[in-house]
Amino acid sequence: MAYGKEEGKLYFGIPSGSLNEQVLRLLAASGRPLKPGRQYEMMGPYDKDVVFRVLDRKEMAQKVRDGIVDCGITGKDYVYEAGLEQDVEVMGDFIFSKYTNQPSRLVLATRPELGIAKPEDCKGKIIATELPNLTKRRMAELFGLDDIQILRSEGKTEAKVNMGECDAFTDITETGATLKANGNIIVAELFTSNPQLIANREALKDEAKREKMEDIRICIDAVLQAEREPVFMVFMDVPTAVLPEVEKMLPSVVSPTVSPVVDEEWRSVSVVIRESQLNILAPKLLRLGVDGIVPIPAPKVFTQDMVKARHF
Repeated sequence: MAYGKEEGKLYFGIPSGSLNEQVLRLLAASGRPLKPGRQYEMMGPYDKDVVFRVLDRKEMAQKVRDGIVDCGITGKDYVYEAGLEQDVEVMGDFIFSKYTNQPSRLVLATRPELGIAKPEDCKGKIIATELPNLTKRRMAELFGLDDIQILRSEGKTEAKVNMGECDAFTDITETGATLKANGNIIVAELFTSNPQLIANREALKDEAKREKMEDIRICIDAVLQAEREPVFMVFMDVPTAVLPEVEKMLPSVVSPTVSPVVDEEWRSVSVVIRESQLNILAPKLLRLGVDGIVPIPAPKVFTQDMVKARHF
């Protein structure tokens, strides 16, 4: 068996490091729970056609390209760091953060007293980074700088400026607040990144494997959407006389469900509503005479727009 893979199974790469816990959490919430442990190969209790392999997040793109796994989740920055964005297929983009719901950023930063106010000031300077290839590439593409010196870092990158080992550094950040709080300035944004589900192009030719990858992506997407904003299944009693007006007000995936009740002067209405919409609509509905508005949390909602992968 090539790479120890059993025929007819999908091999899915789970990243090690900072993404590992989040990916395991999302897989569990999307119906594929895995028991945390030290195993490098795991299988969930419900879907025996998927084998999960824990791999270094920095090596994921190479492992996917070579077919060691059929697909896997890793950061877009690591795919570009490996220079393999043309060798794998992006099945979907995710944002795991709950703070800004925006991709993270690779920024160039330094101490203000070092006199670097713009990227061009880094000419001939030393830049510490955990992403040397991506940093050199983006500094050349964006600012025409080919003569920077790279200090490869495997952690505590920011401290290397304080200790005089380098003149600037790159860091992955979402808001930049921590960098600024520690006395740094952001000189430029080099790259935006987010976790991606990437796939081996040969594996995608297998219809069963492709469908299984899409199944997992759709389920994770549903979880993330529900986490970004809670969704409720809302039940309400609507006076028949104002039903047409209420129906126009209510958002829904398709349309509200309207059911008759014993009293012909009332109708029972149910609809899927996001929390922000509910907070605006509820008082307006009450003024129209709607009664008994009962929101029930929906852990996730699957919609047709999830069938097509979204890319940032």
